[in-house]
Amino acid sequence: MSAAPSFGGGPAASKAVIGKGVVVVGEIHSREDLTIEGEVEGSIDMAGHCLTIDGQGSVRAGVKARVVEVQGSIEGQVDAVDKVYIRKGAKFVGDIHSGGIIIEDGGYIKGKIDLSQHGNGKVSGSAAGH
Repeated sequence: MSAAPSFGGGPAASKAVIGKGVVVVGEIHSREDLTIEGEVEGSIDMAGHCLTIDGQGSVRAGVKARVVEVQGSIEGQVDAVDKVYIRKGAKFVGDIHSGGIIIEDGGYIKGKIDLSQHGNGKVSGSAAGH
């Protein structure tokens, strides 16, 4: 059972997974949280939900989501309502427009970051680097 919050309106948190051996080329529109373990190229639109790119996952796409967590690699433009997490060992190349960002030690990012306010959430940014 997942401890992750559900951003959807359903009674239980639902989550889709694109498996390690799956390659998607095109558009993804999701009404539930999504984890990408394989490869995606194109666009991902899931404005009210959470996108996780697994450690082995690879994404080359424009992304619209509530929260984006990068453990693998992503290249493209990300528009996240709440927050973007760049985890240790993750690679992000592209532009981020988000309410906040957290970059762990060992996370890599190259591109523009715009932390302007989305909706009524507070603006915050944090980059860990020692």
